[in-house]
Amino acid sequence: MTPPQDDRCTADAEPPRHQGRRPGTRQAATCLLVAAPVLLAWVASGCGIGPPLLNRDRLGYQEALSESWKRQMLMNLVKIRYADAPVFLEVTSVINQHSLEAQLSALGVLNNPPWSHRQEYRGGITAYDRPTVTYVPMAGETFAKSLMTPIPTTAIISMVQSGWPVDFILRLTCDSVNGVRNRTRTALNRRRADPEFEELLAAMRRVQQSDTIGFRIGRENDHDVAKVFFGRHKPTPDIERDLVRIREILGVEPGARELRLAFGAAAAGQNELDILSRSMLQILVELGGCIDVPKDHVERGLVVPAGDDEGSPPLIRIHSGRQAPSDTAAAVRYKGYWFWVADGDFASKRMLSLLMIFFSLTETGGGIGAPVITVGAGG
Repeated sequence: MTPPQDDRCTADAEPPRHQGRRPGTRQAATCLLVAAPVLLAWVASGCGIGPPLLNRDRLGYQEALSESWKRQMLMNLVKIRYADAPVFLEVTSVINQHSLEAQLSALGVLNNPPWSHRQEYRGGITAYDRPTVTYVPMAGETFAKSLMTPIPTTAIISMVQSGWPVDFILRLTCDSVNGVRNRTRTALNRRRADPEFEELLAAMRRVQQSDTIGFRIGRENDHDVAKVFFGRHKPTPDIERDLVRIREILGVEPGARELRLAFGAAAAGQNELDILSRSMLQILVELGGCIDVPKDHVERGLVVPAGDDEGSPPLIRIHSGRQAPSDTAAAVRYKGYWFWVADGDFASKRMLSLLMIFFSLTETGGGIGAPVITVGAGG
């Protein structure tokens, strides 16, 4: 008698050949065939790297260099105020290399008997961002010359000619003009300004605004000689009175229309404008005297108190406090306190920018140049 057929044996019968594939195999293979050329074309064209990164990197590093320079300058102002040694690190180069790598592979194995099936799809994209920043400490001869060399008088007058307020520039950069002394905040040589100094600056500012003062560079004995001349345009009676008073304070001839620019504490000739300019170190000391130092630091002898401002506005306002500030142009932490320049203080922000210009004017060219930004834009 024939035994009854087992249902399981019937189920083990070989299925049709097309049933040996798992559901979704055809769809996955189709997606791979479509995605592969798209991915390869995207990598080859460099759509995710290259030109789009140029703007991002260039502006990003520019902003970072600017912010770090302001913070470094502010920190050194605070250190000088506390009789600490200033340290300057120059950024000599910025190199940033980008690379993009992509891999794509596929493996498929189909065996009908005995129901074996295997499929593998692999892909990957690797991106590298390798920034390299080179710092060089300013030291030795470069440090001494950059900080202790007086700012050239021609550079001072050129800044005035370019539109900077003459009273602002001379108050910061000059120790005296034809022997008329500016004020100083240095601890060893603190003094008030001569009464005529502020009067001289105010009159020169009015003359500058009237556009009746000019500058030119001529040749004398095979050397460039800068000269200041009055009367570019016919002055008004008020400006003419200012010109008369300027000549009286400077001690030059009453009708002098041209003054030879020179460096010195007092005029060597009758019609000279002798400017005793300050060095960067002197300027930093002057600005450091404007810092609002904490009272407990003064009580502990960490820093000496600031002198009387004589009613004149400070050259820069640097605040201090225990709590981290907000809305600042630059802020640093030193000896447990925050020191900062407020973002809404335009005059103080302008001073930080001006310090960078003055540093450039006193550069000696001793091997430290402007930062070079190199961006590798290839894949």
